Amino acid sequence: MPVAEQAKPASVQPIKPADLAPTPAAVAIVIESPPIAPVRGRSRGTLPVVGMFALTVVVAIYLGRAILMPILFGMIMAVVLAPVVERLSRFRIPEPLGAALVMLTMFGTLVLAVDLLVLPAWDMLAELPAQVQALFAQLLEWLRGFRFGKWLAPHDGSDLTKQAAAQGITITGALLKMAESFIVSAVSACLLAYFLLSSGDLFLTKLVRVLPSVRDKVRAVTVVRTVQREVATYFASVSMINIGLGLGVTLLTWAFGLPMPWFWGALVALLNFVPYVGAGVSALLLLLAGMAFTASTGQAFLLLTCFVGLTFVEGQLINPVLVGKRLALNPTVVFVALLFWGWMWGPGGMLLAVPLLIIIKKFADQMPGWEAVAEFLAR
Repeated sequence: MPVAEQAKPASVQPIKPADLAPTPAAVAIVIESPPIAPVRGRSRGTLPVVGMFALTVVVAIYLGRAILMPILFGMIMAVVLAPVVERLSRFRIPEPLGAALVMLTMFGTLVLAVDLLVLPAWDMLAELPAQVQALFAQLLEWLRGFRFGKWLAPHDGSDLTKQAAAQGITITGALLKMAESFIVSAVSACLLAYFLLSSGDLFLTKLVRVLPSVRDKVRAVTVVRTVQREVATYFASVSMINIGLGLGVTLLTWAFGLPMPWFWGALVALLNFVPYVGAGVSALLLLLAGMAFTASTGQAFLLLTCFVGLTFVEGQLINPVLVGKRLALNPTVVFVALLFWGWMWGPGGMLLAVPLLIIIKKFADQMPGWEAVAEFLAR
């Protein structure tokens, strides 16, 4: 065959429509492939349902505060005191007996505090109306010294001082009702804490048994132990700091001649468990006490300045060293939590705000998929 004939290209045949028809095998493959599920958009009714659920939860928490608050206090108390009962068990003391000893010690401390602090404080509260009258009289005289002070303050402050005295009596009655409610809640929380402490690891054992996989069991034990350790560490550190601050305030009020300096120290130590708000309330109370019991207004403001200096040293130097960065929370989140729980449950809710945030943060640190929550709560 000549070379020219070999190099001649083959003629291109046109494609017929019959060649494009699918073969039976291709049809079988197409038929057997699973159908693709259509992408559905988010239902417009999801957001109202979530909103109604959140509103229902908030209302339930608010209405159930008389039951839920002692339960949460009892659980947190059991978490804090669990290491003490565990150490007593190492000395072959049964857990029910160890829990009873711990709770009796706390009860005795509470009774001693009431005998030394609360009962003498009622005598001071009985003198509160007269002190309020003197404060209002000084305030009226100070306002009248300004150009427009006669418009702001009445010429005769007797009506105002009478109202102040009536308000002092009203405050005393409100404190009595608050004390009664506090005693009932405290007794309920202590009883629940005793049952939780005496049962040992019963609830953790039950939780491990109901979980399906070994990985979930190990994770549950890790989360519970971490939360117990961190919450106990937080309360131990904060208690040491507040006791030191209370001693400093006791010496400070004694130096300025305030009556019952140990009462003011204990009050500041208790209020300091509530971040931000506790220090502000303590400063206001010490300012009023200084104006009522010191010789001049300048000494009252000097007392306030000294207290602000103590709180600055406590908050900026001592607290970061003892509490540490691992328990540091986002200040904005802490403030919002204080507002929310204070609005829901009052002062008791403010005391529970920070421990609840710590529990949520440590739970989020150990759970996969909760990294965003842990990062949001951390400082």
